[in-house]
Amino acid sequence: RMNHLKLNYRHNRNHEPHFISNHEIREHAAEIRQQMNLGERRGITLDDFKRIERLSVNRVDYDLWTDFEHPVRGDDGSPVLGVFEYSPESCADSVSISVAPPETDSSGFLVLSTFAHELGHAVYDGPALIVRHQNPPLLGLDAAGTAARAFRTVVDSQDHLGKVAQSMPKHIQFAENRANEFMGALLVPKDLLMEAILEEAPKHALEVKYGEEHLFAESLDGSAKIMWCEATYDMSLWSITRAVAPQFGVSPLFIEVRMLKYGIIPGEGRPN
Repeated sequence: RMNHLKLNYRHNRNHEPHFISNHEIREHAAEIRQQMNLGERRGITLDDFKRIERLSVNRVDYDLWTDFEHPVRGDDGSPVLGVFEYSPESCADSVSISVAPPETDSSGFLVLSTFAHELGHAVYDGPALIVRHQNPPLLGLDAAGTAARAFRTVVDSQDHLGKVAQSMPKHIQFAENRANEFMGALLVPKDLLMEAILEEAPKHALEVKYGEEHLFAESLDGSAKIMWCEATYDMSLWSITRAVAPQFGVSPLFIEVRMLKYGIIPGEGRPN
Protein backbone atom coordinates (compact mmCIF):
# COMPACT_ATOMS: atom_id res chain seq x y z
CA ARG A 1 0.00 0.00 0.00
CA MET A 2 1.04 3.62 -0.51
CA ASN A 3 3.07 5.29 2.23
CA HIS A 4 2.40 8.90 3.20
CA LEU A 5 5.33 9.87 5.40
CA LYS A 6 5.04 12.68 7.95
CA LEU A 7 7.79 14.45 9.86
CA ASN A 8 8.41 17.66 11.81
CA TYR A 9 11.68 19.28 12.82
CA ARG A 10 13.03 22.71 13.75
CA HIS A 11 13.04 25.14 10.81
CA ASN A 12 12.96 28.84 9.97
CA ARG A 13 10.09 30.80 8.41
CA ASN A 14 11.26 29.75 4.93
CA HIS A 15 11.01 26.11 6.01
CA GLU A 16 14.76 25.63 5.83
CA PRO A 17 15.99 23.33 8.61
CA HIS A 18 17.84 24.80 11.55
CA PHE A 19 21.02 23.02 12.59
CA ILE A 20 20.06 19.37 13.06
CA SER A 21 22.38 17.10 15.03
CA ASN A 22 23.19 13.53 14.03
CA HIS A 23 21.18 12.38 17.04
CA GLU A 24 18.11 14.20 15.73
CA ILE A 25 18.62 12.86 12.21
CA ARG A 26 18.72 9.34 13.63
CA GLU A 27 15.46 9.97 15.46
CA HIS A 28 13.88 11.22 12.22
CA ALA A 29 15.07 8.11 10.39
CA ALA A 30 13.55 5.94 13.14
CA GLU A 31 10.21 7.76 12.72
CA ILE A 32 10.30 7.16 8.98
CA ARG A 33 11.07 3.46 9.46
CA GLN A 34 8.11 3.17 11.82
CA GLN A 35 5.80 4.83 9.30
CA MET A 36 7.07 2.44 6.63
CA ASN A 37 5.71 -0.38 8.81
CA LEU A 38 9.03 -2.17 8.98
CA GLY A 39 8.65 -3.28 12.59
CA GLU A 40 11.89 -4.87 13.76
CA ARG A 41 12.86 -5.93 10.24
CA ARG A 42 16.48 -5.01 9.62
CA GLY A 43 16.70 -4.71 5.87
CA ILE A 44 14.75 -2.21 3.78
CA THR A 45 13.88 -3.41 0.27
CA LEU A 46 13.40 -1.58 -2.99
CA ASP A 47 9.68 -2.37 -2.82
CA ASP A 48 9.51 -0.58 0.55
CA PHE A 49 10.92 2.55 -1.09
CA LYS A 50 8.64 2.28 -4.11
CA ARG A 51 5.60 2.54 -1.85
CA ILE A 52 6.55 6.06 -0.69
CA GLU A 53 4.38 8.43 -2.73
CA ARG A 54 3.73 11.47 -0.54
CA LEU A 55 5.48 13.51 2.14
CA SER A 56 4.19 15.95 4.74
CA VAL A 57 7.13 17.72 6.35
CA ASN A 58 6.60 20.63 8.73
CA ARG A 59 3.01 20.84 7.45
CA VAL A 60 4.16 21.19 3.83
CA ASP A 61 2.52 18.55 1.63
CA TYR A 62 4.09 17.31 -1.60
CA ASP A 63 4.23 14.24 -3.80
CA LEU A 64 7.32 12.11 -4.30
CA TRP A 65 7.90 10.85 -7.84
CA THR A 66 10.37 7.99 -8.23
CA ASP A 67 12.08 6.25 -11.12
CA PHE A 68 14.16 3.10 -10.66
CA GLU A 69 13.98 1.79 -14.20
CA HIS A 70 16.03 4.12 -16.41
CA PRO A 71 19.65 5.26 -16.63
CA VAL A 72 20.32 8.55 -14.86
CA ARG A 73 22.61 11.26 -16.17
CA GLY A 74 24.23 14.30 -14.63
CA ASP A 75 24.16 17.83 -16.01
CA ASP A 76 27.08 17.01 -18.32
CA GLY A 77 25.35 13.91 -19.68
CA SER A 78 27.56 11.39 -17.91
CA PRO A 79 26.00 8.38 -16.10
CA VAL A 80 25.38 8.90 -12.36
CA LEU A 81 23.87 6.80 -9.57
CA GLY A 82 20.93 9.08 -8.80
CA VAL A 83 19.45 12.57 -8.66
CA PHE A 84 17.05 14.48 -6.46
CA GLU A 85 15.24 17.21 -8.34
CA TYR A 86 12.60 19.87 -7.92
CA SER A 87 11.19 21.10 -11.22
CA PRO A 88 8.34 23.57 -10.69
CA GLU A 89 7.70 23.75 -14.43
CA SER A 90 6.69 20.06 -14.27
CA CYS A 91 4.77 20.09 -11.00
CA ALA A 92 5.01 22.75 -8.32
CA ASP A 93 3.98 20.44 -5.49
CA SER A 94 6.25 17.45 -6.02
CA VAL A 95 9.90 16.42 -5.90
CA SER A 96 11.46 13.53 -7.78
CA ILE A 97 14.11 10.91 -7.13
CA SER A 98 15.67 8.93 -9.96
CA VAL A 99 18.03 6.05 -9.20
CA ALA A 100 19.91 4.08 -11.84
CA PRO A 101 19.19 0.34 -11.86
CA PRO A 102 22.07 -1.82 -10.59
CA GLU A 103 24.55 -3.00 -13.19
CA THR A 104 25.08 -6.28 -11.34
CA ASP A 105 23.30 -8.17 -8.57
CA SER A 106 26.17 -7.40 -6.20
CA SER A 107 25.70 -3.64 -6.67
CA GLY A 108 22.05 -3.71 -5.59
CA PHE A 109 22.95 -2.08 -2.28
CA LEU A 110 23.94 1.06 -4.19
CA VAL A 111 20.32 1.47 -5.30
CA LEU A 112 19.15 1.35 -1.68
CA SER A 113 21.82 3.69 -0.37
CA THR A 114 21.42 6.15 -3.25
CA PHE A 115 17.65 6.30 -2.78
CA ALA A 116 17.98 6.69 0.99
CA HIS A 117 20.45 9.56 0.45
CA GLU A 118 18.14 11.31 -2.01
CA LEU A 119 15.18 10.74 0.33
CA GLY A 120 17.19 12.69 2.89
CA HIS A 121 17.23 15.61 0.44
CA ALA A 122 13.48 15.22 -0.11
CA VAL A 123 12.89 15.38 3.65
CA TYR A 124 15.28 18.21 4.54
CA ASP A 125 15.42 20.29 1.34
CA GLY A 126 12.00 19.59 -0.16
CA PRO A 127 9.80 21.79 2.08
CA ALA A 128 11.80 24.97 1.44
CA LEU A 129 11.75 24.34 -2.31
CA ILE A 130 7.98 23.90 -2.35
CA VAL A 131 7.34 26.95 -0.16
CA ARG A 132 9.75 29.08 -2.21
CA HIS A 133 7.78 28.34 -5.36
CA GLN A 134 4.52 29.22 -3.62
CA ASN A 135 6.06 32.62 -2.87
CA PRO A 136 6.92 33.92 -6.41
CA PRO A 137 9.18 36.84 -5.38
CA LEU A 138 11.60 34.30 -3.91
CA LEU A 139 11.68 32.11 -7.03
CA GLY A 140 14.55 32.62 -9.49
CA LEU A 141 13.57 33.31 -13.09
CA ASP A 142 15.60 32.59 -16.18
CA ALA A 143 16.19 35.07 -19.02
CA ALA A 144 12.83 34.27 -20.59
CA GLY A 145 11.02 35.02 -17.37
CA THR A 146 9.91 31.45 -16.82
CA ALA A 147 10.49 29.38 -13.73
CA ALA A 148 13.95 27.80 -13.83
CA ARG A 149 14.77 24.41 -12.39
CA ALA A 150 14.96 25.22 -8.72
CA PHE A 151 17.11 22.44 -7.35
CA ARG A 152 19.04 19.36 -8.39
CA THR A 153 21.53 17.21 -6.51
CA VAL A 154 23.50 14.39 -8.06
CA VAL A 155 25.10 11.27 -6.60
CA ASP A 156 27.81 10.73 -9.17
CA SER A 157 29.66 7.85 -7.50
CA GLN A 158 29.74 5.59 -4.46
CA ASP A 159 32.34 7.89 -2.87
CA HIS A 160 29.70 10.63 -2.63
CA LEU A 161 27.74 8.40 -0.24
CA GLY A 162 30.70 8.26 2.11
CA LYS A 163 32.83 11.36 2.37
CA VAL A 164 31.58 14.63 0.90
CA ALA A 165 34.15 16.57 -1.14
CA GLN A 166 35.65 19.47 0.80
CA SER A 167 35.74 21.51 -2.41
CA MET A 168 31.95 21.96 -2.26
CA PRO A 169 30.52 25.17 -0.76
CA LYS A 170 29.95 24.84 2.98
CA HIS A 171 26.16 24.90 2.77
CA ILE A 172 26.22 22.14 0.15
CA GLN A 173 28.62 20.09 2.26
CA PHE A 174 26.25 20.44 5.20
CA ALA A 175 23.23 19.31 3.15
CA GLU A 176 25.13 16.34 1.69
CA ASN A 177 26.47 15.23 5.08
CA ARG A 178 22.95 15.50 6.49
CA ALA A 179 21.57 13.35 3.66
CA ASN A 180 24.35 10.80 4.20
CA GLU A 181 23.66 10.53 7.93
CA PHE A 182 19.94 10.10 7.22
CA MET A 183 20.81 7.37 4.71
CA GLY A 184 23.00 5.51 7.20
CA ALA A 185 20.52 5.74 10.06
CA LEU A 186 17.60 4.73 7.86
CA LEU A 187 19.26 1.66 6.37
CA VAL A 188 21.20 0.58 9.49
CA PRO A 189 19.76 1.94 12.76
CA LYS A 190 22.03 1.73 15.78
CA ASP A 191 19.75 -0.46 17.90
CA LEU A 192 19.19 -3.01 15.15
CA LEU A 193 22.89 -3.03 14.27
CA MET A 194 23.86 -3.63 17.88
CA GLU A 195 21.30 -6.41 18.11
CA ALA A 196 22.78 -8.09 15.03
CA ILE A 197 26.33 -7.73 16.34
CA LEU A 198 25.38 -9.27 19.68
CA GLU A 199 23.94 -12.25 17.82
CA GLU A 200 27.05 -12.68 15.68
CA ALA A 201 29.70 -11.90 18.31
CA PRO A 202 29.92 -15.41 19.85
CA LYS A 203 30.48 -16.88 16.40
CA HIS A 204 33.56 -14.69 15.84
CA ALA A 205 35.37 -14.86 19.19
CA LEU A 206 34.15 -11.38 20.01
CA GLU A 207 33.52 -10.24 23.56
CA VAL A 208 31.01 -7.48 24.32
CA LYS A 209 31.20 -5.41 27.51
CA TYR A 210 28.87 -2.74 28.81
CA GLY A 211 29.45 0.72 30.23
CA GLU A 212 33.17 0.33 30.87
CA GLU A 213 34.67 3.76 30.52
CA HIS A 214 38.18 2.49 29.90
CA LEU A 215 37.16 0.91 26.61
CA PHE A 216 36.35 4.02 24.58
CA ALA A 217 36.54 7.20 26.61
CA GLU A 218 34.86 9.28 23.89
CA SER A 219 31.59 7.35 24.31
CA LEU A 220 30.27 7.52 27.85
CA ASP A 221 26.58 6.93 27.24
CA GLY A 222 26.66 3.51 28.89
CA SER A 223 25.52 1.63 25.80
CA ALA A 224 27.14 -1.59 24.66
CA LYS A 225 30.69 -1.25 23.40
CA ILE A 226 32.67 -3.84 21.54
CA MET A 227 36.04 -4.94 22.87
CA TRP A 228 38.02 -6.91 20.34
CA CYS A 229 39.67 -10.02 21.78
CA GLU A 230 43.41 -10.34 22.08
CA ALA A 231 45.57 -11.97 19.43
CA THR A 232 44.75 -15.37 20.91
CA TYR A 233 41.90 -15.36 18.43
CA ASP A 234 42.29 -15.13 14.69
CA MET A 235 39.54 -12.70 13.72
CA SER A 236 39.17 -9.42 11.93
CA LEU A 237 36.73 -6.56 11.57
CA TRP A 238 35.93 -7.90 8.11
CA SER A 239 34.55 -11.14 9.53
CA ILE A 240 31.87 -9.42 11.62
CA THR A 241 30.90 -6.79 9.02
CA ARG A 242 30.67 -9.47 6.33
CA ALA A 243 28.30 -11.49 8.52
CA VAL A 244 26.05 -8.56 9.43
CA ALA A 245 25.89 -6.70 6.09
CA PRO A 246 23.47 -9.07 4.26
CA GLN A 247 20.96 -8.69 7.07
CA PHE A 248 20.61 -5.00 6.18
CA GLY A 249 21.10 -5.31 2.44
CA VAL A 250 24.27 -3.19 2.43
CA SER A 251 28.01 -3.73 2.02
CA PRO A 252 30.49 -4.71 4.76
CA LEU A 253 32.12 -1.29 4.41
CA PHE A 254 28.74 0.37 5.00
CA ILE A 255 28.43 -1.59 8.27
CA GLU A 256 31.94 -0.58 9.32
CA VAL A 257 31.16 3.09 8.74
CA ARG A 258 27.99 2.84 10.85
CA MET A 259 29.91 1.06 13.62
CA LEU A 260 32.39 3.94 13.65
CA LYS A 261 29.62 6.57 13.53
CA TYR A 262 27.76 4.99 16.44
CA GLY A 263 30.90 4.57 18.57
CA ILE A 264 30.62 0.78 18.54
CA ILE A 265 34.26 0.54 17.50
CA PRO A 266 36.91 3.22 18.09
CA GLY A 267 38.11 5.47 15.32
CA GLU A 268 41.75 4.82 16.17
CA GLY A 269 43.48 1.52 16.71
CA ARG A 270 40.67 -0.64 15.41
CA PRO A 271 41.51 -4.18 14.32
CA ASN A 272 42.51 -4.96 10.76
